[in-house]
Formats: sequence, structure tokens, C-alpha cells
Amino acid sequence: MQTLRSPRLARWLCVGLIGLHLNLLSHSAWADAVSDSAAQAQQLGRQVLQAFPDSQQHKTLQDIFPDSGKTSTITLEQVFGNDTATVQLGLEANARLKDEASEEGEAYRTMIQSANRVSPDLSNDPVFRQADEVRSTSYMSAFKKFFSDCSSQEIFENATRDTHIAKYRTCERLVDQGGTVEFIHDYSAGVVEYDSGQPNYQSCGVGCLYVWVGTVGDNYWNGNCSIFEEYTRFRVVAKEAIQSAVIEYAAFDDYFEVYFNDQMLWTHTPGVFPPETAGKCERNTSWKVNPNTDVTNVIKNGGEYITFKTRTSVTRKGEGYARIKITYDPTKAFVDNGWGPQDRLPIFGMINDGFCSNTSMACTSMPEKDANGCITENGVLLCPGNMPASPHPDIDPFCKRATVSAECSFYKGQMACYTDAQGVERCPQNEGGNLNTCKAYEQNSSCGFISQNCIEGAQGPSGQCYAFEEVWDCGYDVSVPTLVNTGVKYDCPGPVNCMGGECFDTSTTKSTDFAYAVAMLQAAQFAEHDLECGGDGTDVSESNTCKVFKGEGMECKKALGGYVDCCEAPDGVSIFDYVKLTMASLKMASSVEALSDGRAITRGYWYAVQNALFDGAYKVIKGEWSSVLSTATGAFEDTVAGKYGVGAIQGFLMEQTYNAMVEMGATQAASAIFQPAAEGGMQLTSQAAAVVNFIGMVYTAYVVTDMMIKVIWECEKKEFELGAKKETRQCSYVGSYCASKVLGTCVEKREAYCCFSSVVGRIIQEQGRPQLGLDFGDPENPVCEALTVEQLGRIDWNRIDLSEWIGMLYTTGHLDTPDTATLENLTGSGSSLGNVFDGTTRQNTLNRNIQRLDGVDVDQIKSQAEQEIKGNNFQ
Repeated sequence: MQTLRSPRLARWLCVGLIGLHLNLLSHSAWADAVSDSAAQAQQLGRQVLQAFPDSQQHKTLQDIFPDSGKTSTITLEQVFGNDTATVQLGLEANARLKDEASEEGEAYRTMIQSANRVSPDLSNDPVFRQADEVRSTSYMSAFKKFFSDCSSQEIFENATRDTHIAKYRTCERLVDQGGTVEFIHDYSAGVVEYDSGQPNYQSCGVGCLYVWVGTVGDNYWNGNCSIFEEYTRFRVVAKEAIQSAVIEYAAFDDYFEVYFNDQMLWTHTPGVFPPETAGKCERNTSWKVNPNTDVTNVIKNGGEYITFKTRTSVTRKGEGYARIKITYDPTKAFVDNGWGPQDRLPIFGMINDGFCSNTSMACTSMPEKDANGCITENGVLLCPGNMPASPHPDIDPFCKRATVSAECSFYKGQMACYTDAQGVERCPQNEGGNLNTCKAYEQNSSCGFISQNCIEGAQGPSGQCYAFEEVWDCGYDVSVPTLVNTGVKYDCPGPVNCMGGECFDTSTTKSTDFAYAVAMLQAAQFAEHDLECGGDGTDVSESNTCKVFKGEGMECKKALGGYVDCCEAPDGVSIFDYVKLTMASLKMASSVEALSDGRAITRGYWYAVQNALFDGAYKVIKGEWSSVLSTATGAFEDTVAGKYGVGAIQGFLMEQTYNAMVEMGATQAASAIFQPAAEGGMQLTSQAAAVVNFIGMVYTAYVVTDMMIKVIWECEKKEFELGAKKETRQCSYVGSYCASKVLGTCVEKREAYCCFSSVVGRIIQEQGRPQLGLDFGDPENPVCEALTVEQLGRIDWNRIDLSEWIGMLYTTGHLDTPDTATLENLTGSGSSLGNVFDGTTRQNTLNRNIQRLDGVDVDQIKSQAEQEIKGNNFQ
């Protein structure tokens, strides 16, 4: 099937669709939205109160979340108040959701990935600066005035359109935790902690602790009815864990007492303690007894530090000590603060995910284990089941200090070979050393943060990402003057009146935005020149095979974490030059294409007249009207078709564009697009003629051919072309991916784009695809297909924002205004044909028509026609 462009079909298709919407532009006052939102919020509140009346004081989870399923809510209700069971339920959910293919699992993994993101510094972000401006005194004064009481009436006709010309930049943040790190496992167990005295305590099983007061031994004192005292001071570190405390054993020779501060807790011989009391000093026995005296209240409520005192009366040799048995809740006597330093813990994730090599791990401080693999910490028995897992299986959970070494430079290595623009094969080596390329944008107050995503292929099985890509916008804002005929007469200083909590719009506001209308008409022109159809283009029924704004998938390479960057913006790319060349090429192409139809010479306005509403009248007075046509068009037809020739005029138009490019210094690019024609002027080269929309190739050829593109590395020609298209906002960013297919390596990053032949084409593709339920595919397989006629018909053109293109036109001085879009500029001396005929100045359409009708009595012809029509009607 032949592929071609049809002027007739293009105008029928694009001007009809886009022009239909130019009279439908409206700007609704946002006060309506405020009022509607408030009403919806009030209605929601009433519904909530109705759903939960005061009489129903007790609600279950099933009542609150009726769609969650009875089983899950019942499970949650059963573990309420039980911390251990709740933690276990959470661990089970964590294990299930980590890999479960469900909406709940996707939500969980998204949440975990979000928590692991690297947060950029947004202190210089324009959005936050704007928030500060909103809070300023000057802004609030204007705000107060805007919502003040009615006091005046104003009508606005001249306005400005705020536009933004984006300048997107991509950068990378890499995680490299490699090196040698000394990790400390901060955990502790215990019910009491000795402060002074004899530090003697031991485990008596799970949940059981022996605390000794006094020196344990035999016959270590010698005296004659002598009193010896010892103090044992310790800190209670887990009062909430203590269940009971009993002095359950004592050994002494001859007399023995146990005190808490100055309060006696127990003695074997109440009231008898020689030499302080009467009695025999030598008892001739080493006593071993079981007092079973409860001291729970003393230990739990005696303060943070507890001091026990033992007093022993000895004659000749003797000893005195006691043992306190404490029972406790094991779950409350163990604290694990995890491993540190915290900022180096990601090294374990990188190792576990396979992003590190040459790893080694050694525990340098390990408590002694018993036969069951358990340890005793401050008298508390800890077994493997009590300990959380360590960061890596090769490190014992009981380890208190470990040395970890690993090389995590997953981005270093050999990049894929390619042939650069000079035909030289390049096989670069990525040596790294550039782990954060976003710092410059963070510090630039003109750059705003847009997004952060994990580079495809840089994520491990755990879900942790080790290479992030960020998009920043370093563009600028432009205020474009435009003519807005609102047709509104306000009764107040602003369009919104507020009384209490109610706001209302004082009038119906409709806007005819001149700048937007100009941009939409240009969109129709771009669509016309971007059109590809099957068949011969004369049958409107073939329009379903027509497509517009076709894109091309393009990509560039970067050494991830290194310095090879073929995605860098080339020097010398100018929005000004791009718009200038584009508009010149578009104007030339429209004129040349119009002249390519020979009938256009005589079938302009006059052809429309003979097919007007009164077609019957024309037939009645065919002879007379034909004379008018002949008189009016004869001279013009003879001049153009005979003396000059259509081909000569087309060649002249191309020569104008060629000269404009040469004046810009784009001589080689101009020669690649135009060549001298035999009949004078210029014609398209075979290369340009073979391109459906050669307008889109003009600036690319200019940059790639004529300018010295300075990049850090020698890159491919296609990457130079992509750089030029990106800088002139012709490309949509699809995403990036790691070129390596091996898990744990990402030496080379590829950025993928869909590039179009114009800024307008890119804008319509970007904003139209979401309306159609389409996207640009994935980075490795971008979808850059053109839009069909049927798809164009389904686009809501009121939602297509062309402000970016409007801003570019205004910045470069190419935006038509009511002052420049005059009859003289469009059809007279300011048009492309303004001085084409022997250097004479072309008159505008009105003056030309007046000359053509000179000597023709139109009123007489009309009167005669009316009489003839009446006569025919009565026959």
C-alpha cells in the first residue's frame, strides 16, 4: 500500500477536529470546586455519624471494616492485648506478603521499597520556595483584597498566560557499602545489675535467677564474738519482669542477719546476736537453712538501686551469706538494640542480594555457649530461640562484635563495545568514582525535583534498590501576553464572593484565549504535515488507515557510577534556533504543498463561492457569474500559471528557507535538505523528499551536521541526534534499565525515549495517551506508535495543554498576536509570496479582490439573478 500525505484529507481531518474545540474554551471559577468539596465533606460526616450512633458504644473490627473478611478480623481480635502473639502474627504476615502475588502483597512491597528510598535534599526546590512566597505579607494582602466585599467593577481583556518551558535532567544515586566495617551487636539480658559488693549471680533455669548477698565460702572470718558486715548493692534493670523474690537459702557460723538498708529482713536467732545481746558466742555448728522470706516488694519498690547488708557474729572461724531466688518473665528480661553502625547495615543487604564480591565475616567477641548452644548473660539464660536473626547467616546471633569486609562495586567493569560517530570502535571501561550525579541539581535553586525511581535491573531479590535514577527540571517560566475576551462584568474586585462558609461565582466566565487558539491552529498544521495514510488519499473512507505524530524509539548509554555519558546534553543546542527553523520550514511546506495542487491557482475563494448555499441560483445565472469569475481570475491565472509557473514559486519559497538557514550558519544542514532546481530556486534533496515529515529533521541535521558537539566521551551519531531532540523538547522519557542481564551487576545504564518530529507532536502524544488508556511501554521495549484518526477523535482537546509550545513561540518572537495576525501579514506583503513576483510588493487579499472586480456591476447581476430565480419558481 502506498504511503503519502494528502492536503485535502489532512485539512479535513486535523482542522476539523482541532478547530471544533477552539470555541469551546472556558475557565470555570475554582470557587465552585471549593463549595462542592465542602458539601461533600459535610455529607460524609453525616453518613459517618449515622453509621455509628451513640447508642452503639462497642464496635468490632468487622463492624468498622465489613469488607475485610471475618476470618482476618477475628484473628486480630483474638491477639488483642497479647504482644507476643501480635508480633508472631506480624512476622507471619511479613513472610507471606514478601512474595505473595496479590494486591495486598503489592501494596506491602511498595511500602517497603518506599521506605528504602534515598531522600533528596529539597531545600532549594522551587515548590517549597513558592510556599514561602504564599505566606508572605504581600501575597496575603492581595489574597485579602481578592476576597473582599464588593466595591468596584472591572472588565479584563488583556491577560497573560503563565507557561513553563521544561528542561529535564536525569542523574543517578548509587549505593556502595563496600569496605571493612566493625559491627557491634547491642543486646543485654538481666533482671539486676551489680553496682558494688560481691558480683555473684547465676541462672537457675529459664525465668529463674539466683542472687547471692555476702561472700560465698567457708571460714573466711576469724574472731572472738566479733561482728562482720558486708554490703551488696545492685541496680534493678527489669522491675516489670520480676514475678517473685525470696531469701530461700542462708549459710553462716555462728549468728547471721540480712538487712535492706536499716530494715532487718531476716535473722536465724531473733533477739539474740552476741555480743550486742546476751548469749553464747560459739554455737559449734555451721548452719545451712531455708528462710523462705518474701522480699518481692523490697526489690520491686525499693528504688532503682537496692542495697543488702549481711551481719555475721563469729567466734574463732566462720562465714555468712544468703541466696535470693528471683523468678521473672524471660520475654521482659531481654533487650536487643540491633547491630550498628546503622548507616553501614545496607552492606548485608547488598551481600545477601548478590551485589558484592570477595566477602568475609568474622566474629571477634563471642560469649561462651553451654552444651545446648545457650549463653548466660547477667544470670539470664538465653537460647537460640530467644535471639533475633543476625544480618547475615554467617554471623552467629549471639556475636557481640563482628568484622565484615566486602567489595560492592557492582557498577565497575567492561561496557559493551560500539562504533562512534567517526566510525571508531569503542569499548570503554567503567572505573566508577561518580556515585552521585544529582548533587549539582540539589544545589541549583533553578532545578526542581520531579521523581525518583529504581533503575530497572538494579534491584535485588529482597526488594532493596542499589541504583536510583532521579529526574530534575531545570527549565524556566515565561509569562505570555494574550488577548482574553471574558465577556464578564464583575460586581466585585475579584471573581469570587464569600459570605461565611459559602462561596459563589458572580458570573459565567468564558474565555477566548488568542494565544491558545494560535497554538491549536499550529497543531493542526503539524498534524497535516505529520500525516501518513494508505491508499491514494482521495477517499475520506480511508481515514481510518491514517496516522499522525509517529515517534521513534531512541536510547543513549551511561557508565553507571562512572564518567562515560552519552546522554549528556550537547553544547550549542538552541531553542531559539529550533523554533526559528521549524516555523520557517512549516510555513514553506504549507505554501509549497498548497501550490502542488494546480487547481489551487483558481479554486480559492471563487471555488467556494460557486459551491455556496445558493448553488441553484448560480446555475440559473451561470453565464453571468462565469463572466465575473473569468474577469476576476483571468489576470491572476495568466500571471502565475503562465509567466511564473507554479514550480518557480515553490522553488522561490524553498530558496527563502535555504537562505534563512545559511544566515544562521547552518550551511551544511541546508545543503542536506535543499538543492538548486533546474527552473530556478531550490528543491528538496532525495533524502529530505523521502521523509514523510522533513520539518522534523531540519534542526536535527543542523545540530548534528553543523555544530561541534562537545561531550565527555565519543558517542554514536544516533545519540547525538537524541541529544539534540531532547534539548528541543521533542522526546518523551520512557525510563532506564541496566544493560547487563546478570544479577548483581549494572555497569551500563540505558535511557530510553520516544522522540517525535515536533514539540507539538510530543505534547499531544504525552497528554493524549493517558486519555486513551495508552502508555509508552517499558524502557527496553518503548511503544512510540502514531495515533489513528479514531484515537484523535476520542481525545478531549480541552485537556491538551499547549502552554509549553506557546512559551517557546513567545520567547523566540514567533507567537502571533492580534497586532501581527493582520490581513496584510497573512496575505499581503508579510506573507511568503510577499515579493515573489519580480520583486514587487504583494497586495493583501482584500485589495486584490477589489482590483479583480473593478468594472463589474455586481448589484446588477444580483438583481437579474433574483428576477430569474423568481420567474423560475413561478413556472
